[in-house]
Amino acid sequence: MTLFDQINTAENSNEAVTNEKHIPIITIEDAGDGKHKVRIDVGGGKHPNEMDHWIQWVELRMQDLYIGRAEFSAKVTDPVAEFVVSCAGPCELSALARCNKHGLWLGKATCA
Repeated sequence: MTLFDQINTAENSNEAVTNEKHIPIITIEDAGDGKHKVRIDVGGGKHPNEMDHWIQWVELRMQDLYIGRAEFSAKVTDPVAEFVVSCAGPCELSALARCNKHGLWLGKATCA
């Protein structure tokens, strides 16, 4: 199975070096009034941003409901996106990112 045959996660990909550059890292900050600032940083700044290798986009989902998407350009934008979401109680957030060379990558976090 190749990286393009599945949605890759830290658990199912056997390429440790590739994992650390591609997993979307989700950080959540309370913004008051039931709102949360969600930051997605693909690879935590480790991913290349070159014409032949870059993160094309990242999507945010809450409880598998599509929230939004940010698209990136090679050499011009870093693969970082911020969203503000409302969640009344604990819920799962997930971020799906696409690398033009290594396929889809999924990261998850819980919003309390």
